[in-house]
Amino acid sequence: MNPALTLVIAFLVLAFHIWASRRSPRFWFLGGIVPLVWFGLLAFLWSRGQISLPADWKILVFPTLILLLLWLKGNLAAKKRELEQMKAKDL
Repeated sequence: MNPALTLVIAFLVLAFHIWASRRSPRFWFLGGIVPLVWFGLLAFLWSRGQISLPADWKILVFPTLILLLLWLKGNLAAKKRELEQMKAKDL
């Protein structure tokens, strides 16, 4: 695959993940779409023997942590924003 196309796709997926993670807490699961697809891809590659855990642990751990931390940060920001809106309505 063309490296430029790969970069564009990665940027679009990351932008979607950030957007979905910052949705209302009622829709908390939207931010989990990208990590779920990532886990599915890792499971598929591992089942086909294309991933070696001792050799590829960095490739497995760091993107997973980044995706989960982005999801958590976005979820907390959405909760904070919703709480501020509720406080503004109370005043």
